[in-house]
Amino acid sequence: MIKITPNAAFKHLQKSDPVMAGLVNIHGPSLANIYTRNRTSSFHILIRTIINQQLSIKAGQTIVSRLLEKQGGKSFKADNLHQLKDHTLRNCGISENKLHYIRTLAEAVINGELNFRLLKTLDDDAIIGTLIKYPGIGPWTAELFLINALHRPDILPLGDLILRKSMQRHYQLSTDTKEHIYREIAEAWRPYRTIASQFLWSGF
Repeated sequence: MIKITPNAAFKHLQKSDPVMAGLVNIHGPSLANIYTRNRTSSFHILIRTIINQQLSIKAGQTIVSRLLEKQGGKSFKADNLHQLKDHTLRNCGISENKLHYIRTLAEAVINGELNFRLLKTLDDDAIIGTLIKYPGIGPWTAELFLINALHRPDILPLGDLILRKSMQRHYQLSTDTKEHIYREIAEAWRPYRTIASQFLWSGF
């Protein structure tokens, strides 16, 4: 597994893609320390990602803050979430579907079915295959987990609308561009498609 080294990633992207080189020049300083920050627990990041599904950033942050206040602490913990009543989660803004997703994941962690220490030893595809078995987790959620929780270096979450829109803007693509075109462009970024995605999000 390739370890993300920002300087090496930046140099590779600058050499391999002139469009990406421009984004590196603009946003490189703000992203230089992105993978040296304090890490949050994998469970917290997965729950936060589920809460944020199909919500604006502000709405998602509000619900996360409310639920953390009810649970206590700075990060979500399976035992603590599991002890909260359904009406408490609903009052925080959690939908019925997401309530089910959160309960299922908390129970899986508590009974040892979902073990994040073991999960992180798997390759990217195996992790995605494991996570999408749980309700509420599709490829996009699993890919964001790989990026934000495990800092995997070569993830391309094309299910992300902002990422696609940013690629459309910077690479002059139409809204009906086929997926294989996005992937062909991204081939130049390997093995640092995660970093390239971060630049595209920053450049949107």
